[in-house]
Amino acid sequence: MQISLFCDYRGYASSKYESLFLALEESFAIVAKKRGAGRIGYGDLAYLKALVYKHAEEISSVPELLRNLARNPVICEMIGLQYDSLPDSSRFYAFLAKTKNSEIQAIHHAAVQSLISGGVVSLDVLIADSKPVMANIKHNNPKNPGRSLNKEDEIPRNPRATLGYYSYLKQPYGNGKQFSYFWGFRTHALISEEGAPLVEITKPNNLTDDRIAISLLRKLVRVYGQKKGRVFIGDSAYDHRHLYNFMKDEIKGQACIPINPRNQQPPKLLGENGHPICPAGLEMKYCGIARSEGRTRKMFRCPITAGSRKEKTELPEQCPCNHERFCTGKCFGCTAYIDVTDDARAQVPRQSAWYEQTYDKRTGVERYFSRLGHREAEQTTHFNYRSIRNQMSIAHLRLALTAVAAAFILEQPDKIRCFRSFADAA
Repeated sequence: MQISLFCDYRGYASSKYESLFLALEESFAIVAKKRGAGRIGYGDLAYLKALVYKHAEEISSVPELLRNLARNPVICEMIGLQYDSLPDSSRFYAFLAKTKNSEIQAIHHAAVQSLISGGVVSLDVLIADSKPVMANIKHNNPKNPGRSLNKEDEIPRNPRATLGYYSYLKQPYGNGKQFSYFWGFRTHALISEEGAPLVEITKPNNLTDDRIAISLLRKLVRVYGQKKGRVFIGDSAYDHRHLYNFMKDEIKGQACIPINPRNQQPPKLLGENGHPICPAGLEMKYCGIARSEGRTRKMFRCPITAGSRKEKTELPEQCPCNHERFCTGKCFGCTAYIDVTDDARAQVPRQSAWYEQTYDKRTGVERYFSRLGHREAEQTTHFNYRSIRNQMSIAHLRLALTAVAAAFILEQPDKIRCFRSFADAA
């Protein structure tokens, strides 16, 4: 790192940004060495340093970044830019639009690999969550009278942005809720128990968390290798049977996820024979086993239509409640199921002390996303999809570099999560 003569190098030897940039240079060198001669060059490293600084200072836009750098010549020297002849903002936009996202992620993975090799970060516990990234479009302005809330629409200039659920506000009277939606993306991450980002990805907002989690888990194994016994922690948005089975069969680990009430059927009222009671108050008829998509269920049907001749003599000819399934269509009557699948989802010990202690660690990912940037939602000023992905990858990279700088350069491994103050006591 070159510092001009008017700068006191020793005075900045333990500063936050010099430590961050040194950590970035080490990870960048590893990736550049693996790739050999190619597109990555000194100019790209300078732009990457500047954008890491932008996220560390929570600067909202590239023009504001340039104004900040013009006021901080020492930071410019550390980055490798001349403060009196800074590049135009279009050069930063071009860097974000043309750089492959895999290149930035490779630098991120190299930084995390050094943390794993140094014993600072472990891969035994994987915590997942996501955060909204609002697109730079007028339809995210709630005061816009022409705001579109039709998920089938394609937004001009930002066609990859999709409409998705953001949050709800409980109303002061009654049990009503006011839901809010936004156009944009979501940035997803798997972090370690220590709070370091392991793998991340930014995708359109309409993709479900459980599908993205499987993609991130596959990437984790591809980058850091397989290891039995890992624990995956996620909130109820990840409560899907295929994710449990994926953790058990392919990752050889355990999922720690609470039950999502929306994925649960209401409890069934059972009769004296252990069969469900239909809406008309009749005990239903057992009709065999139904198997589909890895599920095994007992099937029960309306006793009036499925019962034997002897059983029907003791039952009314018509449905007592005139249920529509008895009177319309094929008139099969009501059907009920009891799930008897012995799958990974059913085997999670949610009533145990282990589950409570393990799931308590999930709050670490909420703190991680609050360190990433704006507490409620990220904002983007870009329109190009690759630029948006690169923007978020650099944000995650900045927190990985903070951990490397604190653990190895400043030798304070207890401060790998202190992104504002990890260099204060050095």
